[in-house]
Amino acid sequence: MKTTRDGRPFVVIGENIHATRVVLRKGQRVAVLPDGGAALVFAGPDGSPRRLVVPEAIRSSHEFGAGRAKHVKAALLAMMADREPDAEAGRAYLAWMASHQVAAGADYLDLNVDELSERLEDQRAAMRRLVEVIEAVSPLPVSLDSSNTEIIRAGLEARDRAWPAPLLNSASLERLDVLDLAAEHGCPVVVTAAGGTGLPASADERVANAMKIVQEATARGIPLERLHVDVIVLPVAVDPQAGGYVLGALRRLRADLGPAVHLTGGLSNVSYGLPLRKLINDTFIDLAAEAGADSGIIDPVASDLDRVFSQGRETRAYRLAANLLTGADEYGMEFLTAYRAGELGSATSGS
Repeated sequence: MKTTRDGRPFVVIGENIHATRVVLRKGQRVAVLPDGGAALVFAGPDGSPRRLVVPEAIRSSHEFGAGRAKHVKAALLAMMADREPDAEAGRAYLAWMASHQVAAGADYLDLNVDELSERLEDQRAAMRRLVEVIEAVSPLPVSLDSSNTEIIRAGLEARDRAWPAPLLNSASLERLDVLDLAAEHGCPVVVTAAGGTGLPASADERVANAMKIVQEATARGIPLERLHVDVIVLPVAVDPQAGGYVLGALRRLRADLGPAVHLTGGLSNVSYGLPLRKLINDTFIDLAAEAGADSGIIDPVASDLDRVFSQGRETRAYRLAANLLTGADEYGMEFLTAYRAGELGSATSGS
């Protein structure tokens, strides 16, 4: 487990084994085959080079035509096709991804198959198979992530009972049945500060919604230490105050709920639509931890927390990113001006 600047444990929910994730077609992860097709490039357990042929369903998609490949979805489709050697390559690719998350310091591996198919039975089957593949190669508990409770239930049914209980991601005021699952199976659970009718628009709404869902959880006998309260991170490119709302909510929830509860969120959401996402994400993780977060749904490979929690706060890059994230630099004009002038291009965490 990683630790923050002041030595507090920080739980990492590794986010990348998710059917929405993309890589660039012209990047190092995708190779062009002699027949004009494409393959995902990865390494086997012994370091030997491997390739996963990108399925036709991915190659014919809008995203692929736009230069992006949904690589996790490609591996899931290959795995579920049950056509060797493609299925074995799909399993190996997912295992390779898991190994990187483990090595980078993840505490949970977040699994999401929702975009694999529109059919619930396909999604349920894929989640069961994925849990089996990941548990076979990883010492870590999984996080079962879905917008459909039945897919989470399928993951619970597939898990090895000898492993630690999975994290259920997630319950909300609109999805209290996930709390029932967590109580029944003794699982930790992500509970979100989303409201009954939509996303929160302020720190006050986040705190109010979070307190309601925490009350629902404790009423079911789930102790605070099994709760990960997701304060809902939205992009600052959409709302310049979004980062400040999150930081304010974290401070208040930590003060109100005490040290036992976990405070978390999809921290990399904050940088969508902006350049130098790595710099922005690393800075926001540090600011969130200072405000009270002790957990994060993040990619530990991209955001090395040893580096994140030791980066210099007095550097120009950090200060500009922090001002952008807190709303002090409204609409990021100073940050974007510095970026366009090439003043941030050499920032270690922003390259």
